Amino acid sequence: ALTTYMTSTTDYAAARTATLSAATDLYGAGSTEYNQVATAWAGVNVGSLPSGGVTVTNPGNQSTALNGSANLQIKATGGTGTLTYSATGLPTGLSISSSGLITGTATAAGTYNVTVTAKDSSGKSGAASFTWTVSTGGGGSCTPAQLLGNQGFESGTAPWTASSGVIDNSSGQAAHSGSYKAWLDGYGSSHTDSLSQTVTIPAGCKATLSFWLHIDTAESGSTQYDKLSVQVNGTTLKTYSNVDAAAGYQQRTFDLSAYAGQTVTLKFTGTEDSSLQTSFVIDDTAVQTG
Repeated sequence: ALTTYMTSTTDYAAARTATLSAATDLYGAGSTEYNQVATAWAGVNVGSLPSGGVTVTNPGNQSTALNGSANLQIKATGGTGTLTYSATGLPTGLSISSSGLITGTATAAGTYNVTVTAKDSSGKSGAASFTWTVSTGGGGSCTPAQLLGNQGFESGTAPWTASSGVIDNSSGQAAHSGSYKAWLDGYGSSHTDSLSQTVTIPAGCKATLSFWLHIDTAESGSTQYDKLSVQVNGTTLKTYSNVDAAAGYQQRTFDLSAYAGQTVTLKFTGTEDSSLQTSFVIDDTAVQTG
């Protein structure tokens, strides 16, 4: 491009045209490489994104404690057909699935320069780059703390956001401790309840989500009719159902260390079908750092 298409008076717009022409010569118009060049120029406000191209949403810089787990969904729009994802520069121990989910355990400290790419069925692609820091978190830099407010639901609703009637002290279902709990569903008809709270997990911290869950159902058999999803920032950690019903409460725990340095929304969503009740009862929640 420099010797064939550019001169001493070439400006940014002309440089874009020159590099696209070179990409066309080498790889063909509309190729992955062509679209990557056009996307890079669009990223500095020179020209527009390639028509019909793929745009990857940049997730922002990431931070994970050493030996902490990662769970990051990469998202992209545009293109034709199913998008396939790949990545370079991921921290040691992490990998990306073809659907764009980055998971694994970060086993080596350092700062990594990551580029994620999404390619459509016609070969067009888009990319986004960010850094991923894996920190040792030593030296007492993380102060142990419980991050959720009103974790046992004894102080009203705030700071939870909940469907009407979810946080209650009725006798229909017992609390794990105290008087109040969060009771999702249990109507025996088509119904959806939700419960959520947003917290910030300090960088360099390990974090654990825990809660006590009781599932009571009138359903029978091994078919999942009524479900409770546990999500963080839209990523589903686990889905429970009427099949998981048991007497009393059981404590559930999840590692949230992958979200260190981020503001996250924890959300429970209960969905019930048209007949036979299933109650999902949650109490004594916590997001503990340390």
